[in-house]
Amino acid sequence: MEILKLNCVGGLSAYSVLLWTLALPAFAADPALPWSFVNGAAEGYSIQLVSAVPSPGTAVSVGQTVEFKITVSYKLSIADKGAIVLVIQDENNRSLSPGNGQQSRPVARGEGTLNIDQTFVVPAGAKEVRLFIPLVPNGLEHADGELVLRYPVGYESKQSSIGYPSVAAALADLHSRADVKFSESNGWTIAEDKSHFTLWSFAPAGDPAFPSAVKRTAVKGDKGVSMNMNVLCEATQEACDRLVADFEALNRRLQDSFKNK
Repeated sequence: MEILKLNCVGGLSAYSVLLWTLALPAFAADPALPWSFVNGAAEGYSIQLVSAVPSPGTAVSVGQTVEFKITVSYKLSIADKGAIVLVIQDENNRSLSPGNGQQSRPVARGEGTLNIDQTFVVPAGAKEVRLFIPLVPNGLEHADGELVLRYPVGYESKQSSIGYPSVAAALADLHSRADVKFSESNGWTIAEDKSHFTLWSFAPAGDPAFPSAVKRTAVKGDKGVSMNMNVLCEATQEACDRLVADFEALNRRLQDSFKNK
């Protein structure tokens, strides 16, 4: 979808200089939790993430069937036996699979690795899918130091307005073109397509709006230069709304800079 169109005074070359200079808005620091972390610590037992598919932080969509493939490592010395449990909840700690129960795998004293596979259909109403994976030694009612993996629930657009079906497709195609110059600004990937007077901004992994692409194109008309901005955001609705608001604020500053010339 077209997010914003601005009319600016001045030539296209002057506009391009400002467009290339103001690549990103000033984003506030986000206090969000990491996409994967161990919550707390315990004496005599521990669990750590070895690998996860899909990677924590990958956006999943309502109705999507996701096959989680997780490998964890563990150490157990406080008891002879225990169990590693997989619990799926939302951001408010509500169970997202009450009918399926929870997966539990036995482990013995010592250390090792364990593979956990779980197929899951993302339900409506959740902003996040969270996998809680504790190691529970026998004899303990409450375990500490559980592994937490977080997956934002995205809202996929039926029709992309950036000219590519996905953010990944846009980034791959731009990388294949010799005339597109790449740089980095505050962790964001910036792609300059000067032949089309277009600047692309791609959110970095770990950003709440990841994955997303912002495409801004300068267009010269009879009344001067205008800027079209199109956004494809595959993250949560809240993160996408914030992304658009931040870039709209940047565009307003850009428009004001032309008024003052």
